[in-house]
Amino acid sequence: MRDVASQFREYVRLDRLRRAGGLTPSELVRWRFYKRCLGQHFSPGLSDSKADERESVRVPARMRVSFASEGALAGVLMTNLSRMGLFVQADHLLEIGTRLQLRIHVDSPPHEIEIPSEVVSHNIGPHFERNAQGMGLRFLDMSPEAEKELSELYERLLR
Repeated sequence: MRDVASQFREYVRLDRLRRAGGLTPSELVRWRFYKRCLGQHFSPGLSDSKADERESVRVPARMRVSFASEGALAGVLMTNLSRMGLFVQADHLLEIGTRLQLRIHVDSPPHEIEIPSEVVSHNIGPHFERNAQGMGLRFLDMSPEAEKELSELYERLLR
């Protein structure tokens, strides 16, 4: 078994190929293997079937995010990120189905990534903690620029 850093590098390489146009059958098998291993590394106790369902690995991340809610700007903490969405710790939960313009505050270099998002779950945090106070957000129609920035952030967090 390779170390986690090597798995990251190979997963990222294969994931780029997958997103750019496809993988050979043997590359697809390796991509699924690394996705499962890394998913279970970051979410101990994650079942094989649940790891396989996910579009991408959820990586731990502690970053500020904000969004406008009911006329006020809410600031929360992101605890994990995938290519398809993220989980935020929040005291005030928005209704499932609520759409919002999410801003991820990146420290280095300082900038914000704006992504249309939707609340898809409540209180199901990292490692499927049912008591984690927060929301799962799914990304919606991203601009090509936002998708590129998010991809770069995701890959940087994987490293």
